Amino acid sequence: MPVIVVADHAVAPRGATTAVAERQAIAEAVDATPRGSQVLLLSSDEVGWRESRAVRLAYGREDIGLLRCDVPVTALFVVASALAMFPDSELGLAGAASAMVTRASSTFALLSSVGSLERPNPHLGLHAASLWPASRFLVDWELQRVSRARELPPLEGYIAVIARSASAFAGVDDASLPAERVELELGPGASPWRCARWVEVTTLHEWLEDIVGHVLRPEVTRTFPICPSCGRAGWGQVCVFCQLPLTDVALSSAAVTPGGLA
Repeated sequence: MPVIVVADHAVAPRGATTAVAERQAIAEAVDATPRGSQVLLLSSDEVGWRESRAVRLAYGREDIGLLRCDVPVTALFVVASALAMFPDSELGLAGAASAMVTRASSTFALLSSVGSLERPNPHLGLHAASLWPASRFLVDWELQRVSRARELPPLEGYIAVIARSASAFAGVDDASLPAERVELELGPGASPWRCARWVEVTTLHEWLEDIVGHVLRPEVTRTFPICPSCGRAGWGQVCVFCQLPLTDVALSSAAVTPGGLA
C-alpha cells in the first residue's frame, strides 16, 4: 500500500503501512514500498509533517507525496481508511478525499482537564475549572469549541471510531453512539489529549466507499485543478507530490479522461 501513515500504528487501519514521526523510520517505510510506486506520506501534526518533508527532500523524488491532515486520531483513522481505497495513479486527489471525509464526519472528545489543551484554546475560566477533580469538558472539533459537559452528546452516523484513555471515565454511556464501531487501542505514549481521562469519537455520516467513488468519478475529477509540473489532478493550493501551486482547471491544457490524464 503506497500510503504511509506517519503516526502510531494503532491510528491506521489494519494492513496499512505506518511509521513513527522520525526520519529514519519514515525512510525505512519508503524503502520497503515497491520500486517505482508512488508513495504518499500522511501526517497529522507538525512533527510528522516536518520529518516527512525532510525525507522527501533527502530522496529528491517527485513520486513521494506529502499530505497533512490536521485532525484528532479517530478522524485520522477514517481519512487513512479512505485513502487505502485509492488506486496508486489517483493519489494526487488524496487531499480532495481528506477534505470530503472530514466534511462527512463529526469528532468530539470528553476530557477530564483542559489545563494542557492548546487546540481548541479554552478560555481562562475553563482552565480554572480543570483544578476540580470531578470536572469534565467537551471538545467539538468541527466548531473548535470547548465547553463544560458530563457526557458525549448523542452522535448519529453509520459508524463510530473510538479511542479512550487507559483510565476510563465513570458513567460515560456509549449507548448514544452508532452500533457499528471501531475501537483504537492506543498505547500510553500515544495519548493525544494530555489529560488523565479522555474519550474521543469520530462518527461518519457517509460511507467511505461512496466518498471515494464520488472523488474518482471522471466528471468530478475533471473539475479539479491541475499541477503544471506533473499534470496530476489535485486539490487545494499545491500538488501533494510536487508541492507546487496548482493551476485552475480552466487555464490548464491538460484534459482529464476516464483513463487518466492525457
